[in-house]
Amino acid sequence: MKIRQIFLCIFLLRICFATAQDPHISQFFANRLYLNPAFAGIDDGLLVNATARNQWYAANKGYSFYTLSAEWQEPCWRSGFGLMLTHAREGLAPLVSSSGALTYRYGDYEKGFNVALQCSFNQKYLDWSRFTFSDELDPVFGDIYGSAVADGEATATFLGIAAGLLYRWDSRVKTRGGMKFQTRWHLGLAAHHLASLFGEGPDASFLPYDTEEVPPRLTLHGGVIIPLTFLKGVNNSLLISPNFRLESQGPEPYNLGKSQTLFSGGIYVVFMNKLTVGALYHNRSIAAGTRHTSAMTYAIGLSSLPTTAKSDAFYIGLSIDVNPTGLGWESKNTYEFNFRYTFRGGKTFCTPTGGQRFGGGGSTGCPLW
Repeated sequence: MKIRQIFLCIFLLRICFATAQDPHISQFFANRLYLNPAFAGIDDGLLVNATARNQWYAANKGYSFYTLSAEWQEPCWRSGFGLMLTHAREGLAPLVSSSGALTYRYGDYEKGFNVALQCSFNQKYLDWSRFTFSDELDPVFGDIYGSAVADGEATATFLGIAAGLLYRWDSRVKTRGGMKFQTRWHLGLAAHHLASLFGEGPDASFLPYDTEEVPPRLTLHGGVIIPLTFLKGVNNSLLISPNFRLESQGPEPYNLGKSQTLFSGGIYVVFMNKLTVGALYHNRSIAAGTRHTSAMTYAIGLSSLPTTAKSDAFYIGLSIDVNPTGLGWESKNTYEFNFRYTFRGGKTFCTPTGGQRFGGGGSTGCPLW
């Protein structure tokens, strides 16, 4: 019972006093359109991605977050397009948040700079009838009065604008034994809720006599894919992919000391292009410590990567977040499911000629990015 009371207090404080905060995804590179709009259509084909995240099972109803996205590429236009839907549900009231976003990316889909713009429509819904406030209670007869607090709107809607930058490049490495392999690097920066970053942002408050500006969110991320081969001659291969993400959201997101920050870093290993295992560390600061709630993510996935430029591919991944500090084991951890399917060989307005793509068909050979 104690743990449920703690979660209820956290939820009420979030609604009444805290500014809105965007959901975090543990396997952030398994849902790259949510991470950075500049990933839209970065690889050829039509890519469909779905994510389901559930956390705080110890609290009644807990918290759930879902995304569904599709992205595709038009290589002759040097463009990519994306469509993303999100839905979040938290608490007993419940607080329901939904959004739909359209994304356009321009740049070099193989390697080089990419820029993107994303526009979204967002809606929040709150069922006030599920709350009981202190001014509704009579010492003798209980809940008999109307509340002066619960006079807010049931829905709040606002528009959002996001932008992303992504630089992707390849490098060749030669070992002492004469082995050559090609690595792929990327570094990206995304800014969500741009209106709040450069001026007065949209109001997402339910209360008519109060305002709640949606705070801007900045995301810096990067990673590398390193292909390795062992036991040469029997076709055993590994892909190693270290990644990191630093997010900051608040009225001054560039001031990490006054914003909600999250650092994530870890590594994924893909064995024989089929089995993926990974471990990530999450914390409010880059340095490890117990001052803030931290978590370890352990992920496993299965993939079927393309053997030709026109063959389809899929990835299925499951992860669990273990909280050693903060809410700890009593929160019952966090679980995340990811599914991705890439339809290759689809029709585009035209097909570019010349130039060998990395890994063939524009695929890095990594199911994550």
